[in-house]
Amino acid sequence: MSRGGIRPYLQRFPLGALILLLGCSRPAVIVIGGGPAGLAAAIEAAGDHRPVRLYEARAEVGGSASFGDAVTAIPSPDALRRLDAANGTSNAARTRFVTRVRADVVDWLGGMGQVWRPLPNDAEPDVELMTPAGRGQSIVGFLAQAAADAGVDVHVLTRVTGLKRDGDGITVTLQPGGTVRATAVVIATGGFAGNLERVRQRLDLDASIPLLRGATDFADGNGIDLGLAVGGVERLPGQVLLYAHGVPDPDHAGAALMFVDGDRALGIDSVGTLFDEVRTPRGDSGMSLLARPGGTGWVIINRRAEKEIQLWSADQRSFVPASEIGARGGRRGDDAMDLARRLGVPADALVAAVQAEGVRPTASRPLRQGPLTALPLRLTTAKSLTGLQIDLDGHLLDASGAIIPRLYAAGEAAGFAHPWEAAHVDSTMVSGAILTGRAAGEAIVRDFPDGR
Repeated sequence: MSRGGIRPYLQRFPLGALILLLGCSRPAVIVIGGGPAGLAAAIEAAGDHRPVRLYEARAEVGGSASFGDAVTAIPSPDALRRLDAANGTSNAARTRFVTRVRADVVDWLGGMGQVWRPLPNDAEPDVELMTPAGRGQSIVGFLAQAAADAGVDVHVLTRVTGLKRDGDGITVTLQPGGTVRATAVVIATGGFAGNLERVRQRLDLDASIPLLRGATDFADGNGIDLGLAVGGVERLPGQVLLYAHGVPDPDHAGAALMFVDGDRALGIDSVGTLFDEVRTPRGDSGMSLLARPGGTGWVIINRRAEKEIQLWSADQRSFVPASEIGARGGRRGDDAMDLARRLGVPADALVAAVQAEGVRPTASRPLRQGPLTALPLRLTTAKSLTGLQIDLDGHLLDASGAIIPRLYAAGEAAGFAHPWEAAHVDSTMVSGAILTGRAAGEAIVRDFPDGR
């Protein structure tokens, strides 16, 4: 039972607690990780009143979804045909994602009370975009409540450090201490975008290239390591997305402050050439910066923008004024010529870039008008699309493609729903996390109908 004993649990969730007590004679299903994938897996696995325990290393559930916008893409049949044509073949996994994301994510959460609002999508009119009222934190709240209602026993500040397969079950080693027996285990710990050493190794990134962490440090790849230790394999180990809109956080070594208002800025590379990807801080923009000299650049803003723009800190889960970062880590110039001298870039290149105004120009915000501030632009980790190899039902697979009994994976630990091909259309991946989590929980119910 979670910390605080059974009495508070009985007072808040008497039915769930009674179900949990009656089921204590059966080994529990263990879910590792309390993000959307882990919560969805726990909800489904507990659906037939079997005991389920969820272990979360942090002080609260939710993972990175707690501070994201959780926009969800719903491709139409036309989009599916377009994706099939672009990839040269149809794909059962892609078809499954397209046909189930509305019912199994949007409608499922809607049944819990989540309100969704449409967003325009001019770039891909055949893909409907929906945003949850309350952003990702709202989705986490509904999933956490549904898990509690289902009787899931949630333990926070508890890290799983080892898994051992032994006959009719799995022994799970915990930190700060102890072991528990499990009927089945779902690995849903997220990815490793917060582990800079691992990202460098996966991308074979030269140590001279500056790299910032765009995810919180708890995204360290622990779950993937747990899966590898019991015979799993990592799929597409080089698939890591890098952004090109992070600047160093002076208060958190190695962490990024994310520049999310690109239309108000001008990007240049380390030699002063225009770097327009700053205006659209999405996708694999980091690879474009990596191809520039030194893999670095600058984000240039004028004084008004510096006063108004906020940069996002994943560590602090809050916005930081650009003026604060400019004063502590930026370089300032009276005009483009002066700033070029301070940055050590050719004046003509920077003046030409400023004249191009890689911004949305208005009478009140002409970038060419100084004074100007340059913030150091650095490669920033975004998402790890690699992860443990699983099948469509979340079973962990070994190197031969065979199912490893009693082990499952979901979410970013499984490569952000790669069997569902969600990455082709859904940038936030929350829907992919929920889909794979639900699939793993449903598979456990089918695989172990008597709970053992």
